[in-house]
Amino acid sequence: MSELALAGLNVLDVSLNIGGAYCSKLLADLGAEVIAVEPPGGHPLRLHGPFPGDEPDPNRSGLFLHLFANKSILALDVGQEGARARLLGLAGDADLVIESFPPGELASRGLGFEELRGRRPGLVLTSITHFGQTGPYRHWQSEEIVDWALGGYMYFGGSADREPLMVPNNQSMLHAGAHGAIASLAALSWARRTGQGQHVDVSAVETLLSAHIWTVGNWTHAGKIMRRTTSETIRCKDGWVKFMMERFDPGLLLLIERPDLVDDPRFADRASWKANLPEIESMLNQWIGTHDKLQIFHGAQELRMPVTPVYDAADLVESAELKERDWFVDDASGFKAPGFPYKLSETPPSIRGPAPRLGEYVEGWAGEGAPRPSTASMSEPNGRLPLQGVRVLEITGNWAGPYAGRMLADLGADVLKIEDPKRPQGRTSVYAGNQPMRHHYNRSAYFNKLHRNKRSLTLDLSTARGRDVFLKLAPLADVVLENNSPRVMRNLGLEYSVLQEVNPGIIMASISAFGPTGTAGNYVAYGANIEASCGLSAVMGYADEERPYQTGLYYADPITAAHAVVAIQAALAYRERTGRGQHIDLSLHENGVIFFAEALLEYTVGGKVSPRRGNRHKRYAPQGCYPSSGDDMWMVLCVRSDEEWRCLARLIGDPELMAEEYATVQGRRRRHDRIDEIIARWTVQYDHNEAAALLQREGVPAAPVLANWEMVSNLHFHDRGFYVPVAHPEMGVFPYPGMPWKLSETPGSIRSASPLYGEHNTAILRDLLDLPEPEIAALYDQGIAADVPPPAIPPPFIIHGQ
Repeated sequence: MSELALAGLNVLDVSLNIGGAYCSKLLADLGAEVIAVEPPGGHPLRLHGPFPGDEPDPNRSGLFLHLFANKSILALDVGQEGARARLLGLAGDADLVIESFPPGELASRGLGFEELRGRRPGLVLTSITHFGQTGPYRHWQSEEIVDWALGGYMYFGGSADREPLMVPNNQSMLHAGAHGAIASLAALSWARRTGQGQHVDVSAVETLLSAHIWTVGNWTHAGKIMRRTTSETIRCKDGWVKFMMERFDPGLLLLIERPDLVDDPRFADRASWKANLPEIESMLNQWIGTHDKLQIFHGAQELRMPVTPVYDAADLVESAELKERDWFVDDASGFKAPGFPYKLSETPPSIRGPAPRLGEYVEGWAGEGAPRPSTASMSEPNGRLPLQGVRVLEITGNWAGPYAGRMLADLGADVLKIEDPKRPQGRTSVYAGNQPMRHHYNRSAYFNKLHRNKRSLTLDLSTARGRDVFLKLAPLADVVLENNSPRVMRNLGLEYSVLQEVNPGIIMASISAFGPTGTAGNYVAYGANIEASCGLSAVMGYADEERPYQTGLYYADPITAAHAVVAIQAALAYRERTGRGQHIDLSLHENGVIFFAEALLEYTVGGKVSPRRGNRHKRYAPQGCYPSSGDDMWMVLCVRSDEEWRCLARLIGDPELMAEEYATVQGRRRRHDRIDEIIARWTVQYDHNEAAALLQREGVPAAPVLANWEMVSNLHFHDRGFYVPVAHPEMGVFPYPGMPWKLSETPGSIRSASPLYGEHNTAILRDLLDLPEPEIAALYDQGIAADVPPPAIPPPFIIHGQ
């Protein structure tokens, strides 16, 4: 039987939100013992659904069953007399406590970090809330639409001619849970080394802000205000498919059975392709209407074109890609449940027990009273970074891999970015002032955002000598992180089995589109295409339109990156105990599906394909996005109770809203269109910040929908120090997103700007590997290493985004 990566870790989860539950789920699935505390009447998520037959049942909620498998439950009302002593007693044997109460509430009950740490000095307390423990918004009311509006994604979703669209299924809380796991594992690593615990502060909104690719960079570097564009999905015979139309790809002409046009000068290069794009689109639309989505998907992929179908929940349950990967799990509830975001070769996550039924309670830890690891203080390591001493070799491009590497670097790891001297990736987009200048390859906002705190080594791994140098580095490393098509590392002769021969303790994390096994193992896709295949596009759209939409921001990449950092830290913890490394397999497609578990469960549990609801809520009313003063400016609100409705109605002051037919949620749902009209007449009188502030004073969840230029100037994010100025030797000083978590004792830090091209070649080749100078000179002479990219890499005048 396989061992568990986090065996021996005790987690006490007193949170009541999806973020806390998802954080502890990730840890439980990897082997931690998790006790979740629920009020005697039941955890709120027991009533979240979906339910079989739409009949509420606290023991049959699909989301609860998914999030609480592998956990035990203890009944305790944290607000009642006597609860304090019981919780402090449990904390004495806990390594980690997860909570989601409003800032300061646990402390007011004598259960704050200092009190908990008094029972166990090495204890970590992780707080997962909407806005964090500090800042002007810390006591604001929130719902998923509020987080989404402030998190920077909503403004770019939907049609340019309509209100912005949210992505449903509690995205902000899932991001917060994943990042809660990242930060908790980092803090626990520090505690194991030093005996010192700490308080971790995770803001759901800041985890969303961290999940952007070039949104803020377009504004801070090039003054571009990003806008919504039309949907990039195309209708086919039996549904929709996603093409990346502006991508120069003559294979498209072969796909649509027009090989006669391959040599046509109208489509001969990138510039002519773009100039004649309407004609290409016309031919594609005519051809695509006679083919079904799976024909198109497999036909395009045979030509190595990143084309994917729009899958809904029913498609995903039947998809060959997931079946061949044996991805779905049996959660012992009788329902097909979403699988895991990663496959670990030595310590695979697993479902070992179903979610407890209401009333099926434990009294304490399974090993209560047994000896626990000592928390006696040890000598403190140099510096205060939890992953200091860990070395990562990063062979990545695009976004998911670099972002995972950046998080590891921010936490203290020594990340060596291996770049191809013939074809550097990520260094040719979003220039300050839209001016590439002479050293354009050092001036990309996209690259500089993702590679701070790293060192750069240019090395041609396709050559025998370059490969040999890499294999000399591998014994000096702890982790190899790569996000290439599976065939790339095989062709280079650098697959895990080879690395394991030179370093038995090496951990290798591989990120690919669909995973290395199965029919789709060598298929190609980007985050934009994965939005179609993973279920996002199927649930994102206006209720009165058939067309599916997407975020336009390669959404699966940051999800996969976060899960990669969770898995890598779990593998490092396992290696501390056993000395054994392992291979971690992550699929962008599977990671995307994980974040649409709720829609999947609506099908497997409730028997329904989730309809597109626009910005409306399944249970609450009203909820929506409304115009405010200004050009394409918007705000959102959500009414969750009759009391919040009365507050909203009093504030707006329209007599119609006082009528009896609006008094209940059922009545408001029936009259939602009319309510939206009245709210819109009121909101348009104010700017979106004013309207949101007025509603928040009344206790109604509301927020401005932030455009990209507003994200970096928001007062709450400024107060929390989220955007950090970084001085770069060629770019100058620009603000970049900071950390999506705050650790009280070992905060991550920006110690260096992104590296110049090949900046650390000498330090790595000579000082780390001890290569003689003639050997280093030969690497340069043969083009295996370089300080400048080849002249064939031109500086395009491109600003990415919408």
